[in-house]
Amino acid sequence: MRGWRLRAAGVYLIFFLLINTVSFNQAFADEDDFNLFASDQSTESYQVGDTVLNPEPDIIEPRVNLRPAGFKEYMYDTGIWYGVQWGARLYWVRDKTTKIFDTSFSRWWDNVTEKPEWDDGDTFLVNWIAHPFFGMLSYQFYRERGHDRWSSALGSVIQSFLFEYGIEALTVQPSMVDLVVTPGLGVPIGMAMEELSAWLIEQDNSAATVGAYLTNPMRLFVKDRQIGILNPVAGSFEFSGPFTIGATKEKALDLGYPLFLEAPLPLGRVMADLEVVVLDKDFGDQMFFYSIRLDLPSESGFFGLYIDAPYGGVNNVEGARNGYEFSNITIGAKQVVMKSTNFVVSGGLEFAVPTAFTDGQGRLAVVTSYRRDLPTYIYEAFTATPYLAGAFWKGAFSLQANLGTDYIFNAKNFQGDDFEFRINYGAAAGVNVPIKIIAPTIFVEFDGYTLTSDDANRNTDLFLTPGIRFGKRISPGFAVQIPVEGPTSEIAEVDFIFDFQIRF
Repeated sequence: MRGWRLRAAGVYLIFFLLINTVSFNQAFADEDDFNLFASDQSTESYQVGDTVLNPEPDIIEPRVNLRPAGFKEYMYDTGIWYGVQWGARLYWVRDKTTKIFDTSFSRWWDNVTEKPEWDDGDTFLVNWIAHPFFGMLSYQFYRERGHDRWSSALGSVIQSFLFEYGIEALTVQPSMVDLVVTPGLGVPIGMAMEELSAWLIEQDNSAATVGAYLTNPMRLFVKDRQIGILNPVAGSFEFSGPFTIGATKEKALDLGYPLFLEAPLPLGRVMADLEVVVLDKDFGDQMFFYSIRLDLPSESGFFGLYIDAPYGGVNNVEGARNGYEFSNITIGAKQVVMKSTNFVVSGGLEFAVPTAFTDGQGRLAVVTSYRRDLPTYIYEAFTATPYLAGAFWKGAFSLQANLGTDYIFNAKNFQGDDFEFRINYGAAAGVNVPIKIIAPTIFVEFDGYTLTSDDANRNTDLFLTPGIRFGKRISPGFAVQIPVEGPTSEIAEVDFIFDFQIRF
């Protein structure tokens, strides 16, 4: 099934609605001042050191491409979008073993040399709604990258061909309906939506601007041939421009961002992570967790929004079929309430919303045995989590701590009860090693979770996580998490964690 396209569309809409429901003024606050209930304040300019910076242009201004896009740029953009399709495929497919990795050259050759089949087994919604939607997106991507309409229409055709023959054909026969419908309906829809989006931008009001980005989603990610992320909280286009380090960002970078604590200082980033949990042999072989997270800070660095879209999976665990399930998206916000030269305290609130599509294979029910991330993986549950986050730093050393509570509603798929309550707490110590090129940060993290509503079992899980992180803007990290106490320690031996962050 090609249902990953529908799920990707759903997550995009959730993300878009999140970042377009708020509007905050730009501000800058001096790091040496003590701020009680710090907040953004509107300014026309702000100063970092000896440099005076002006705010980015308003986000609703029309974009003009800086240079024409020729054949070289066209081939480069084709490669980018093909990579996007591969990334989406690897992220969304639930049964990766059978649908991606169970292949060979001979199998691919057999598939591509067969006549494409019209009846590919997909639903009407997938073939006639989801595929045209992605044909529209590929057309709009080429257009936003500066190509003319005919070249962009051809690009949509090329991308549909590459997906069917260069991605799906590794395991299944190409689909004729997808080859025809994806660009055949996607391109004219893309043309119409592009014109509508441009007209809505010209209306210069908030409601029309929301409509402009809904009708042309590529406006969120491409500007003047630069790929980035529209950040309405800061009123700027982030990620692809110069990496300007302000006073608040400097401290946020020095904290190193441990893997499970929520950092008190908002910092813009895109993060992908992967966990491989080695299980006790009596329980199974492995669990897998991976997610993509986006953080959007205000210009001052005192407020931030974030969204995390996770997957959980199993390999050779009794009671569940091998594979992965999309899980509950986390949406959160944090605000700095106190800050001085050497410490900061923030308050936050996050929601884990019931976006898991199914647990028909029993995967999420098994994954919740690894109880660290209960709100994320309880099927059909909704969780509200208020928390406090704090940090203290002195020179190269830093300490961080979190305290929060989970209010988990409709939690019957965990232990049969409708409501669960949990207390979360943790701390981390880090040191920045003075090596400028790779800028390593070594940290040790402690995390604890007490499920007070669980009367039948030991209700406290404790974890210890030593790790290392490199870099500032480009930041890979690696850690090993050890369950040292509680029900999780009875089923899991060790957790290997890899992540990769791009900061802005």
